[in-house]
Amino acid sequence: MQRTYSQIGLDERRKIARWRSAGLSVDVIAEKLGRHRSTIFREIRRNMFVDKQIPDLSGYYCVTAHQTACDRRS
Repeated sequence: MQRTYSQIGLDERRKIARWRSAGLSVDVIAEKLGRHRSTIFREIRRNMFVDKQIPDLSGYYCVTAHQTACDRRS
């Protein structure tokens, strides 16, 4: 059995952010995207924006997450 891996793109990050703000669980998001739930958990944990001065602004934002992931890859 051959495994293939594709990195999460901006389109999928937009969907994750939208569904997270709508209150969907990670399990449901993973099922809708056709990915494993641990992939979604890792994505959210690695690319979450944290503001130490104003904690209310902390969260998962698709554009910030995409930029963080691209910076990490380069």
